[in-house]
Amino acid sequence: MVKTRKHAPDYLGMKKMLDYLKVSYWLVGLDLVLLDVNQTFLDMTGARAEKLIGRNLLTLVRPKEATRIKDAVQNLDRKDTPIQFEFYVYGRKNRAKIPVLFHLTVNRDPGGQPVSFNMLLSDMTPQKTLEEKERELFHARRKIRNDALKRRMIGSGKAMEKVYDNILRCAEVDSPVFITGETGVGKEVVAREIHAHSYRSKKPFVAVNCGALPESLLESELFGHVKGAFTGAVSNRPGLFREAEGGTLFLDEIGDMERRLQVKLLRAIQEKEIRPVGDDKNYPMDLRIICATHQDLLALAESGGFRQDLYYRISVVPIHIPPLRQRPEDIIKLAEHFIQLHPKNKRFTAISEDARKLLYNYHWPGNIRELQNTIEYALVMHQKKTLEAASLPDSICRQGLRSKSRNQNNPSPPMGQMENVKNEAEKQTIIKTIEKYNGNQTLAAEKLGISRVTLWRKRCRYNIH
Repeated sequence: MVKTRKHAPDYLGMKKMLDYLKVSYWLVGLDLVLLDVNQTFLDMTGARAEKLIGRNLLTLVRPKEATRIKDAVQNLDRKDTPIQFEFYVYGRKNRAKIPVLFHLTVNRDPGGQPVSFNMLLSDMTPQKTLEEKERELFHARRKIRNDALKRRMIGSGKAMEKVYDNILRCAEVDSPVFITGETGVGKEVVAREIHAHSYRSKKPFVAVNCGALPESLLESELFGHVKGAFTGAVSNRPGLFREAEGGTLFLDEIGDMERRLQVKLLRAIQEKEIRPVGDDKNYPMDLRIICATHQDLLALAESGGFRQDLYYRISVVPIHIPPLRQRPEDIIKLAEHFIQLHPKNKRFTAISEDARKLLYNYHWPGNIRELQNTIEYALVMHQKKTLEAASLPDSICRQGLRSKSRNQNNPSPPMGQMENVKNEAEKQTIIKTIEKYNGNQTLAAEKLGISRVTLWRKRCRYNIH
């Protein structure tokens, strides 16, 4: 029966066609014995037909692939749906691995009974090479963007490297992004970088501070209004959603938004359309929404101060920006950066050692924004070419004097002892903070200026229950 099939005109024509298409072919019996192969497979692998025909197919492949083929054959016995998967065969040149797409179908007699299997093996080398080139190009482009990002944003260390990586990953997709961090850490800067690296970069970036406007004014600002919708509405206003069409809308301090407006925002995000105040029709929107807050929005949502459904809608991809006090290695770099950028900088060429120490040791509750204002103060108020300690604001100088006084009155202990004292102080601070917030880990972590994961690690380290 098999011999008759091999020499049937339709079978020979199929083999010829597959050779023309450079697709390898196996004809396999129900007992998985190889009955025939075409010339393309022999050319690809350097094998000889007389060495293959009559052998059990499972002896020609690796154990893992043999298992997959056996499973595929068993599945095909029960249904006629073609089965395909990828594996490797070995070529004639140095036994190189050749990726192939394995495609399995069944041959049946006029009564519908299986008689043999067709196994097609398409060489996937060109596709795999192209995929590898695309991956290389993708990573090369990402590295270029990462380098450009680091030139515009000053920051080093693992925490900031994670921020850079998250910015680029977020720029490659269109999901809502939720940026957290203390006031002044640069949340809007991060939002702008996400927009700048995305495919929406040619469209508008529109920002609004949700905590800076009363509810009625914010609603009109976001959604727009029609003429006569309320007192003072003397003309139509499109609103920021429509102004940001095709681009990015940045909602800063989203935690300060009133609950009634949260409902309207949630609907706009879900339905991808808005309705201006006083209008009777909706308008479709195509934009990306990035939100930011300095608050613990999850705790706020759990306590009822913010809608949970809106929280989960806007926090698809979270990015946390560490405070400046957790990245002291960046303080001087940022200070020098702000000096170079300031339009009034015609004098300062360096920062004195005493000024560096004060800047480095200051706790920066206002983060990068406070540091930028500090540099601007020094540039405006003092005339020397070197930024001296005396050029800095009194608050920074006073903290430096207090630190110096403490150091003089309390000589430094040996390094090991000093480390133990530091650890004990940190442990007690964590215990008191957790007790203060009745065991709420989220609020305690926010007060300590660390993430919940970091707080968990420190509790394990200090054996705090």
